[in-house]
Amino acid sequence: MAPVDWQEAWKAGTTPWDGGASPPALRRLLAEDRVPRGWAFVPGCGAGYDLATLAHVDREVVGLDLSSDARDAFLEACSNLPGQVTYEVGDFFAYDPPHRFDFVWDYTFFCALEPQQRAPWAAVMSRLVRPNGMLATLLFPYVDPIPDGEGPPWPINTDLVRGFIEDAFELLEVTEAEHTHPGREGKERLALWRRKAG
Repeated sequence: MAPVDWQEAWKAGTTPWDGGASPPALRRLLAEDRVPRGWAFVPGCGAGYDLATLAHVDREVVGLDLSSDARDAFLEACSNLPGQVTYEVGDFFAYDPPHRFDFVWDYTFFCALEPQQRAPWAAVMSRLVRPNGMLATLLFPYVDPIPDGEGPPWPINTDLVRGFIEDAFELLEVTEAEHTHPGREGKERLALWRRKAG
């Protein structure tokens, strides 16, 4: 399968991965006050639902996506959010902000990457998350064991992700998402990782 042209997909409105809202797992983390204040980052943020959900007077939220069309949709739909929310258009693998993040939210981003991009993803995450900061990965579609097949989305699981980031992150917990977008029931696991201090 040829790699997806994400910018063209947004331009054409062909975005079947767009759930129309933030996933319940993120809203639950916030309700339980488990999302750190400070700097938060959402790679592959698409229409920006998670940026709006994370917006808070004590949090500076940055989203990044390849598509200016997705950013335009976000700016049109969301205004007067609490705190500071910035939507940047650019390449995740070349992203070099002037600071590290206290919290990074990855949902339908890792699973959309080509397999050869996973090690570079891990290297960038290791650079972006500050020591003792949190990386939250909502793993979808979660499959164990992983079958042969094509993506995106590529089937993933905790062991697969751990294999790429265990040198820099320690796994705090992994739980099955109790509530999901329709059609994703049983296919999501929330894995929380802490950036090692070294």
